[in-house]
Amino acid sequence: MASLLPLRRAPTSLLSSTSKQSTLLVRSLRASTTIPSTRTFTTRSSTLLPNTITKRTTITPISRPHHHLLISSTSIRQKSTKDNDAPTFRQWGFEDINASLPNSPTEKPIILIDVREPAELSSTGIIPSAVSVPLASQPDALFLTPEEFETRFGFPKPGVKGDEEGAEIVFYCKAGVRARAAAQLAEQAGYEASRLGVYDGSWLDWAKKGGRVERWEGNDN
Repeated sequence: MASLLPLRRAPTSLLSSTSKQSTLLVRSLRASTTIPSTRTFTTRSSTLLPNTITKRTTITPISRPHHHLLISSTSIRQKSTKDNDAPTFRQWGFEDINASLPNSPTEKPIILIDVREPAELSSTGIIPSAVSVPLASQPDALFLTPEEFETRFGFPKPGVKGDEEGAEIVFYCKAGVRARAAAQLAEQAGYEASRLGVYDGSWLDWAKKGGRVERWEGNDN
């Protein structure tokens, strides 16, 4: 009977060693961010005993909410970047327009297009040298061929022939909204975005700052 005592003490010592190994394993797994689901891990004893002693330890994955938040923020930034791919046009101010008018000391060749309706022009007048291409009533104007355009409006299509070919084109309206829409239509019609501009303040800004005005001589329709 005495010879069996060492064998009865061995399981207690071995289980203690196995428990320590399991604890280290748990700590190691908890430090990882890639635990996919609940799993059962089996640790085996050494070969001190004829029979193998096993102990099962259940590990519950630790959620990492901050990790998901970082992914979400990255996705939002990428989507925001994609949403900002629309063409941008040069913004013109009062001084820029004034300096480009005929007889100006710093005159620059530009094509100035008023996209307001004829009735508005009759009421307020027009910026000198500007041509009238009303956006609301003639939305297809810039898509016409040069011949079709001249037949309809009575003057050459802006920016496609002679000295005007390649010149900068600036749109204005009453407050800038229709002017921006006109620039987008022009780009869709084939004009290069790099030569298109918008007088964002448009007529309201021009009149407020005392810009020169010419009487509109066209028809009201």
